[in-house]
Amino acid sequence: MPLSLETATRLSTDLVGVFKLFAAMKQHAPRYHEQVEPAAYPVLFNLVDGPRRVSALADCIHSDVSTVSRQVTGLAAHGFVAKIPDPADGRAAMVSLSDAGNELVDRMKAGRGQWLQRVLADWDPAEAEQLIERLQQFTRSFEHAKEAGTLFSPPLAPTHTKDNR
Repeated sequence: MPLSLETATRLSTDLVGVFKLFAAMKQHAPRYHEQVEPAAYPVLFNLVDGPRRVSALADCIHSDVSTVSRQVTGLAAHGFVAKIPDPADGRAAMVSLSDAGNELVDRMKAGRGQWLQRVLADWDPAEAEQLIERLQQFTRSFEHAKEAGTLFSPPLAPTHTKDNR
């Protein structure tokens, strides 16, 4: 049975509230390295599973190639990533995490885990596991809708007419 519009609207409203809370807390989040901007953290996290081209990184983090390229240049200057030849195309380069980059990602994961452990201190572990499962299910559904091109529908038609402005 599909979700009712009322339930989907409530969920949407609650998600927006969570997103706003995260955005508001972003300025208070700890910096894990004084020379790495928090905006570059997604680049690091998306290299954990292996090297990627800058264009693939940009797609993964929903950013433009020029921004990601600047972030990669900064991360490389501090030794967190390295550019390596693309084995499929020797003319192209891929970006790979260095040992220092892996250590930084591990430190960020541990810090975020400790933070969330404090936030959810009054939760039962089973509740947290259920949230993990539901978030994974939500992510799969979201990605499927994106790939299928059904993420957004046309906007609703205006409810007024020329006579009723």
